[in-house]
Amino acid sequence: MLKRSFIFAGIFALLTGYHIVFAKSVYLVKPVLGSEDLSGDNQVGEVSRRLKKPLIIQVVDEQGKPIAGKLIRFSVLSEPKENFYTQKLAQLSQTEVVSDNNGYAETYLTFGGAPGEYCIRAVLDNKAEKIFSLTALPKRWYLIVILGFLGGLCFFLFGLYYGSKGLRRLAGPSLREIVFNLTRHRILGALVGILVTLIFQSSTATSVLLISFVSTGLIGLMQALAVILGADIGTTFTAQLLAFKLYDYALFIIIIGFLLMNSFKKIRDFGQALFGFGLVFFAIKLVFEASQPLKYFPAFIDMIISFENYPILGVIFAMIFTFLVHSSAATIGIAVGLAFSGLLSLKAAIPIILGANLGTSFSPLFASLKTSLEARRVALGHTIFKFIIVLALLPFVEPLAKIFSHTASSVPRQIANAHTLINLIACIVFLPLLNPFEKLLRNILPEYLQERYKAQPLYLDPTVLDTPAMALAQAHREVLRIGDIVLEMFKKSLEVFLNNDKEGRKKLISEDDQVDNLVKNVTHYLTKLPTPDLPVELLRKNVALLYIIDDLEHIGDIISKSLMVYTKKKIDYGLVFSDEGLRDIQEFHKEVEDTLKKAIASLGSWDEKLALDVSARREFGNIRLQELHNRHLARLVAGLKESIDTSTIHLDFISDLERINYHGAKIGLSVIQALKGEEITIIATLDKNNLEK
Repeated sequence: MLKRSFIFAGIFALLTGYHIVFAKSVYLVKPVLGSEDLSGDNQVGEVSRRLKKPLIIQVVDEQGKPIAGKLIRFSVLSEPKENFYTQKLAQLSQTEVVSDNNGYAETYLTFGGAPGEYCIRAVLDNKAEKIFSLTALPKRWYLIVILGFLGGLCFFLFGLYYGSKGLRRLAGPSLREIVFNLTRHRILGALVGILVTLIFQSSTATSVLLISFVSTGLIGLMQALAVILGADIGTTFTAQLLAFKLYDYALFIIIIGFLLMNSFKKIRDFGQALFGFGLVFFAIKLVFEASQPLKYFPAFIDMIISFENYPILGVIFAMIFTFLVHSSAATIGIAVGLAFSGLLSLKAAIPIILGANLGTSFSPLFASLKTSLEARRVALGHTIFKFIIVLALLPFVEPLAKIFSHTASSVPRQIANAHTLINLIACIVFLPLLNPFEKLLRNILPEYLQERYKAQPLYLDPTVLDTPAMALAQAHREVLRIGDIVLEMFKKSLEVFLNNDKEGRKKLISEDDQVDNLVKNVTHYLTKLPTPDLPVELLRKNVALLYIIDDLEHIGDIISKSLMVYTKKKIDYGLVFSDEGLRDIQEFHKEVEDTLKKAIASLGSWDEKLALDVSARREFGNIRLQELHNRHLARLVAGLKESIDTSTIHLDFISDLERINYHGAKIGLSVIQALKGEEITIIATLDKNNLEK
């Protein structure tokens, strides 16, 4: 018995030794063909959907040769916990697979109902194993990404606008006084630009404000250029805040701002500013979350890498995007959000910063097209500043990235610092060169071009429409300007008529077209005022100005379409007036000119006494017309040849002079109504649509 046991033990030892010496080791590997991974590892798909590629494992020996006939067990190692609550678990098409002749064993995975990370385990003989990591995205994730970006952009722009509106009200009217008083020195001007942009939270808004100031003659070209250089630094403050990762507290900031907005009146404006900036941080959070799926897609990563390899593409992309949204802060904010997601490097961000800086100068440039020549110089100078900086720095993106990388440890902070330093460098470089730069701009846009801009309004500032008193004052100045143009036209009309001046006649007709354009702009501006919220006294003046510009337009039309027509007939037919007839026309013309002067003067100072005097001249005009009419008839009865030849033109001319006198008197009447409140019951019922009509 003992002998038999020794025999069996020997046989077992021999077999075990044989296995140790001759049996081959077996391994599991993820198959690769060239540089392509065939295993299906790291795939990305949508929840509740089957992956496009199978999960493939390969059984090989020590020499890497495939082994067939081995049983591989696949199992779900981990998945999001939500799947267990909803009972929508991940499923494998096969859990036990025998390797084929190539040593391959494959199965397909259908994701569960929740997005997140999934791990699949492949095991051979409970020894060798491999883990597959897979990612499930929400259903229709691409819509979530698009809506997340667009929604974040909307929240960002609205938050900036709403928050800066609160800051502007907090700063009050003194803000404009600061700009006017502290911009005489270029360094102070740059500091003012930083301050104003911190309040407006937009260098574009600051630039548009400066353009209106330059148009109205409040500040000069060099002063405005200095403020713009400072504004470009001020706009980087938003990016600095965003890089602090305050978006985790965005909802808390929004709640505090909302509570302050609806509490004490004294702190409502501060609450509104806080609420707006809370929305800005919330927008960055939306961008950060929406951009998460993009890191799984090589096409997007390749686009970001292309910004590193081809910086000009990043500049163009950011420039166009910034121009469309009218905010460089929004572009930089999205860049910071992508950096938080790990999708954007500093090297790729620098071209975006340069493009955003250039793109933000285009909105003021287009806004200046309807302003004065000086304002156009400001806008063009701003664009040239940006363009020079882009050309100077674009070839040095890589060394700049190395320099800026030492300013902070995190990429979002590095991007914010790069934005600030680039604009600071621009300010330091250009501030000492403003004198020669101003001369350059005057050479590019010489003075003789000013004639083209006469038809453009000078004082209509759209940035103050939310401050009705200020907006009405600006409109008042523009109406006075129209009055001066019409008065000058009326003065010249007699000279043109008496001297048979063909060129002067054409010029007066073209000036009437300018008046019509100005009237159109003022009307549009006045009807933009929030009439239901206007105080009664401002509402009266608003309506009075609308009536007055209508009268001024009528006067211009009478000059160009009537008086100049009579002038043409006088020239074409060689008509000669009698000395007495010309004297009557000259005297009446002088009297009507006095009416217009007084009308415009009463409007300029809202002088009630002068306006009463002007309105009384309406009856004087009727009496004077009848008197001159009778005197002309007397000359006809006497058979005076010149009077007979020019009778129709003479009577029409003095009749139109009376019509001009009538409209001048109506201007005085409108001033009286604005001051005394007559017909206010009618005025108060007018809404914006009625005013436009």
